[in-house]
Amino acid sequence: MIALESSPFALPHLAEIFNELRRGRHLCAEDGVLFYDLRDNIEAFADLFRHLGFRLEAHSRDFFYFRGEGSLSDTSSRMAVFFFILLESLAGRGEAVEEGMMGGTFTIADLPHLTSDRYRTYMHEAGVDDEEGLLNVIRNLERFGFLQRREGSFRFRAPAYRFFDLCVEILKTEPSGKLPEEEGP
Repeated sequence: MIALESSPFALPHLAEIFNELRRGRHLCAEDGVLFYDLRDNIEAFADLFRHLGFRLEAHSRDFFYFRGEGSLSDTSSRMAVFFFILLESLAGRGEAVEEGMMGGTFTIADLPHLTSDRYRTYMHEAGVDDEEGLLNVIRNLERFGFLQRREGSFRFRAPAYRFFDLCVEILKTEPSGKLPEEEGP
């Protein structure tokens, strides 16, 4: 008989951590004890999850998630488009993009996503046509751990670097080879 202490099922907060990750949530330091228990027992959690058919990823920016297989879901695509538009908008205003995205607070009413024909077209192609659709994207970003909402505003959490890094890579493949903020007059 196996002693309970050596059982992988004795991992701290196993059920809560598994349920959060399985639902697509990204866990970071802001998630408190769940994050720290996962981080402190990463090898045991990763091994157990691997045996259950899940691939636990530890991002270099100190957060965890289950890596999915295949292409982006419609929800993920909407979140990526949302993020890209916000990043491009900041860059177009000459703001420091990473600092603005990852260190700033955004007022939902002031988002650029539905304010220009070009951005509305991007959002429409992603399946978002109105403010309610935009709010659904924000709710999903919150549900998956990418941002924290406050009344009428939000700020990004560390897991949003998954989208940030993806957007920067896309922008680097632009024909100019430059990010919008690097372009000259």
